[in-house]
Amino acid sequence: MNLSCGIVGLPNVGKTTIFNAITASAAAAENYPFCTIEPNIGIVPIPDPRLAILTRHIESKETIPATLKMVDIAGLVEGASRGEGLGNKFLGNIKDVHAIAHVVRCFSSSNVVHTSETIDPIRDIETVELELALADLDTLSRNIERAAKTARSGDKTSAADQALFERALEVLNQNQPLRALPWTEHERETLRPLFLLTMKPVLFVANVDEDDIDGNSPAASAVRDHAAGTSSQSIPLCGDIEGEIAQLDPDDRALFLDDLNLAEPGLDRLVRRTQELLGLQTFFTANEQAIRAWNIRRGDTAPTAAGAVHTDFEKGFIRAEVYNVAELEEHGSEAAIKAAGRMRVEGRDYVMQEGDVAFFLIGGGSGR
Repeated sequence: MNLSCGIVGLPNVGKTTIFNAITASAAAAENYPFCTIEPNIGIVPIPDPRLAILTRHIESKETIPATLKMVDIAGLVEGASRGEGLGNKFLGNIKDVHAIAHVVRCFSSSNVVHTSETIDPIRDIETVELELALADLDTLSRNIERAAKTARSGDKTSAADQALFERALEVLNQNQPLRALPWTEHERETLRPLFLLTMKPVLFVANVDEDDIDGNSPAASAVRDHAAGTSSQSIPLCGDIEGEIAQLDPDDRALFLDDLNLAEPGLDRLVRRTQELLGLQTFFTANEQAIRAWNIRRGDTAPTAAGAVHTDFEKGFIRAEVYNVAELEEHGSEAAIKAAGRMRVEGRDYVMQEGDVAFFLIGGGSGR
């Protein structure tokens, strides 16, 4: 599933440091604004302990995690909506992604310059969100004019579109991001072609000091409160520590995490939260060739899941044999699951559940 999450924020807040750690890459991360110009793109494996359970109970040649596409986007400055800094390029790159991880500086360091000289996460958030809102205001105003011209000829669809666009414009004029409203699915479909930036789901990432890993400082708490008030999520992590962890071999990494009293790297939590932000869930296929995790949208049916494995599988779908990873851990093998009567046979209307393991029966064969 080709969905992506853009990492955004002001210059020098730690976006590229986090991107490098999360993707194990070496994109330039320098102490000056606009070090990132063209977006860096990385494919990130989604950490999932259930893969280890499947591998333990099913003999297979390889294990393949699901992945996410992360995009490190150039830092934004005040006036981006008017073309300041890398404004138009920045906004265009955000339009191309499906969700936003907004990195906010909550760490103090004399070695990393701040574009505003002082640490104030809410001011920084509002700077970015204002520029996104101004871009959306411009987009909506142009589309209102376009819809109004057609509506004057008696086109009812254009008249309805105009009313919806005007309602969205009013939301922005009340200093609310569009994501804060409970739009109907039809309204979302109508607004989607406009690529409105404040409509995208947001995960605020509080980049904290090394002594504030849990995000209890006033700065990180302010980010958490802002997220809660704007229909968003938040997560604290220390980019510098995550960068160190990412460079360690597995044994040293475990010791380092133990010293920090951490069960897992913060980046693992960030990746899983990003998957949720994109509206994705995981199902698995398992056979002697490969155990594999797959991304699908929450609410997808069994034929759609089969299509994620191979496009022809969706067309030829007949039925699916399904069980959950938890049932495999309980019974120890697929044969034992079947013997216990826990293997389910599901048809075309079955809505896939998080953690399902599926075997698809396809016209002319099967697939898993």
